[in-house]
Amino acid sequence: MRLCLAAAFLSSAAPALAHDQWANGNPVPGWIKSACCGVADAHHLRPDQVAFNARGEYVVEGYHAPLDAKFALPSQDGEYWIFYREYLDGSQSAAFCFFVPMNF
Repeated sequence: MRLCLAAAFLSSAAPALAHDQWANGNPVPGWIKSACCGVADAHHLRPDQVAFNARGEYVVEGYHAPLDAKFALPSQDGEYWIFYREYLDGSQSAAFCFFVPMNF
């Protein structure tokens, strides 16, 4: 997370403004901006794209590795979100953040 914050401070003003809106023009919620990196790293998931396996891991469609349940953060909008970078060669970074709806 500190790496994400450092990158935000080092970027110029124009790219910083781009991180205030999704590609469709809707505002990026503040809770997402404070916890993760940029819009390009955000992957909004439908519930059918996320499964929970017998080993206590979330399996996310399109992401290369299962995520331990301990890694999950509570989603403030009740939606699934995963943040990771996709590289030009098709590889992926480790997940920066993973938000899941929590039933309390």
